[in-house]
Amino acid sequence: MIHAATPEDLDRLLPMVHALSAHHGDPEACTREALERDLFGPDAFVTVLLAEAGYTALYPTAQLHWGVRGMEMHHLFVQPHQRGTGLGKALVQAAVDHAKAHGARYLSLGTHPDNAKARDFYAALRFESIDPGPRLRLKF
Repeated sequence: MIHAATPEDLDRLLPMVHALSAHHGDPEACTREALERDLFGPDAFVTVLLAEAGYTALYPTAQLHWGVRGMEMHHLFVQPHQRGTGLGKALVQAAVDHAKAHGARYLSLGTHPDNAKARDFYAALRFESIDPGPRLRLKF
């Protein structure tokens, strides 16, 4: 089951954030305190949708000149033993549903320029490339 993360989920979420950092070759810089601040503090601006073996992190964005709200999908992580099971697709759909429920008209994201597998995954979900760079967006 996918649900919006709660403070009780922080100890389960943090190792997944660190695993994604390691995957990208980044240090484990995120702390439990930083997660708590960004997800649940008075100035919180990130929403995490959490499954048993994965998560996605979202934050609001806008195209002010068009008067359009959107959401940026900052992270999509699925633990290795659950990859290929449909969990990633379910997390993306949960992100789309969350964005729509908050009045967004698009979900955008970025991938590493060399990550063709990720771009193919998102293309299969009808995301379109945005120039310049490895940016994608799904309008709804």
